[in-house]
Amino acid sequence: MSIEFGMQENIARNIVLIDGITRCGKSLFSGILPSLDKFEHIRFITLLEHVVPAMSLGAINPSCARSMLRTLMNEIAYDTLLSRNANFRPSDQTGILNYPRPQVYMERLTQEEGLPIIEKLRSCNYHFPFQTHDIMVNLNHFDSLDIDYKMIAMYRHPIDNIYSWFTRGWGERFLDDPQSFTLSISHNGNILPWYCANYAEEWLTLNPMERCVRTALDLLTRSIDQHKKSQHTERILTLTFEDFVQDTDFQMKRICSFLETSTTPWTPAYLAEARCPRILDPKDRTRKLNEFKKGISSELFDKLVEFSKQYEHGLYGLLTKR
Repeated sequence: MSIEFGMQENIARNIVLIDGITRCGKSLFSGILPSLDKFEHIRFITLLEHVVPAMSLGAINPSCARSMLRTLMNEIAYDTLLSRNANFRPSDQTGILNYPRPQVYMERLTQEEGLPIIEKLRSCNYHFPFQTHDIMVNLNHFDSLDIDYKMIAMYRHPIDNIYSWFTRGWGERFLDDPQSFTLSISHNGNILPWYCANYAEEWLTLNPMERCVRTALDLLTRSIDQHKKSQHTERILTLTFEDFVQDTDFQMKRICSFLETSTTPWTPAYLAEARCPRILDPKDRTRKLNEFKKGISSELFDKLVEFSKQYEHGLYGLLTKR
């Protein structure tokens, strides 16, 4: 039986995604974006990060995914204005105690639910920021979900980015770590990240450092391809980690213009907390590259060097997307 799933009214507008591959610098914005005018606190949305790659693997009906995500986003927006499911952990990025005005969420605890909340959401005076992983990798599938969004697409120098993968243990953690909330696949009794569905056997033969390089370069390749093919360039702001932390004032102006918002008196404190602006030491990258040369195959090393050159000289050809 063929079923066409329904789409509810969209009341979750002004969705803002801070997206990129793991360890590219997205967490910088956990405090900064919520400090902007009319912004809610930052959230993660794991189900979205599972549904989109599952669609790319042909495992989920697109009509069902579209209907399901519309309902989910509506529910998150609705619950946010009621402080329902609020996170009070002070050490979490998503904790409302880290929001510039946590009293807002305290006051919402006594808000009357129902139509008054729906009308507030229809006014479009709220921005809902989400930190996401790898949505750009499957942007064509994400766009089919009909979500009202803008995206800050984050990139970081591949040597620094992938080295951070390695030091965080992502060459091994995918195999048996319940704290890895990435969608998994099973291959010959092994649990692997969905990323490597097309090269699972090869992935298992690699050492931990090689796995990080192989996977990250594959994700970057797919992200760049989708970014260049995007039919919604007006929704995407391309940003690099290096540009933001070294030229913070200019990049903040770009972000505010793109998101049609402004800084608030709280923003400088959150920028300072994020150590922005700061000076980056290029010598540290040379040290990391030398470690890669000793730890990975010559083929992967050559690819990493080539990606680095493409990043340094034109941001993978995405400069026109900025």
